[in-house]
Amino acid sequence: MGSNGMNVVVNGLMTNYQKVGKGKTLLFLHGWGDSSETFAQLTEQLKNQYTLLLLNMPGFGGAEPPHEAWGLIDYARFVSAWLKKIDADPIYAVVGHSFGGSIVIVGVSSEQIKADKVVLLASGGIRNKNFVKKKALYLAAKTLKVPLRLLFPRKVEKIKSGFYKKIGSDLLLIPHMRQTFIKMVREDVQLQAKAVKQPTLLIYGDKDRETPVSYGHLLAADIPNSHLEIIPATGHFLHQEKPEQVAGLIKKFLN
Repeated sequence: MGSNGMNVVVNGLMTNYQKVGKGKTLLFLHGWGDSSETFAQLTEQLKNQYTLLLLNMPGFGGAEPPHEAWGLIDYARFVSAWLKKIDADPIYAVVGHSFGGSIVIVGVSSEQIKADKVVLLASGGIRNKNFVKKKALYLAAKTLKVPLRLLFPRKVEKIKSGFYKKIGSDLLLIPHMRQTFIKMVREDVQLQAKAVKQPTLLIYGDKDRETPVSYGHLLAADIPNSHLEIIPATGHFLHQEKPEQVAGLIKKFLN
C-alpha cells in the first residue's frame, strides 16, 4: 500500500494518504493511535472492485499533529478539506474504525463528509462517566507522574498494557494530542447518530473490550436505516482478525 502514498498540505498541516484500486470510491478513517496501514488486509480484499482512499489523520501515521486541541468536528472538517484539496470523486461509502467511526458519525450527520453509505467497524463514541473518569485519571497520572498504584492498586498492569496498546505511549508526549484525547473521551455521538440518514452497516466483534457489542446495539438503535452484524470470536481489530469476513459483509452491503 505504501507505494501509492502521497503527501499533501491541508489547512496548514502536512498529511499523507494512499489511493488504490478502481471503481466507486470508498473512504477509510482509522482509529486513535493507529494509521491507514491498519486497513492493509481489507484493501487487498476490496481494491479490485473499488477505489480506496486511506487517510492518515493529523497526529497519526506520520501526519502532522493539530496545533491545538481538536474535537471530532475538527477532524471531520479536516477530512472534508482534504477531499476537496485532492479533488476526490464522490464518496460512495465512508468506512470508519473505532475513533474513525466517531468521526464518520459526526462528519456525516453534519454533512461535512458526504457519502451515499456508511460502514462503522467497532465504532467508538459511546461515553459514560466511569469511562471518562478512569481515562482522565490515567492521563493525570502520566502527566503529573502520580504513581498509578495510588489510583488503581489492583489494575495497574492491566490498565497500563491496555492503555499503551490503545493510545501509543509516544502520543502522550505531544501536548496537543493529550488535550485532544481528553476532549475526545468526553464526546458522545449518540445524538449525532440519530441524524445519520444514509444506509449504515455496523460490524462489531463479540470479544471486543474497547468498543463492546453494546455500543453497536446503541448506535444501531440510534441510526434510523442501519443493520448490525456481530462477528464471533473477534476483538477490536476485526478488520485485521477477519479481513475476508469483514470485506464480505461490506461488499454485500454496498451491492
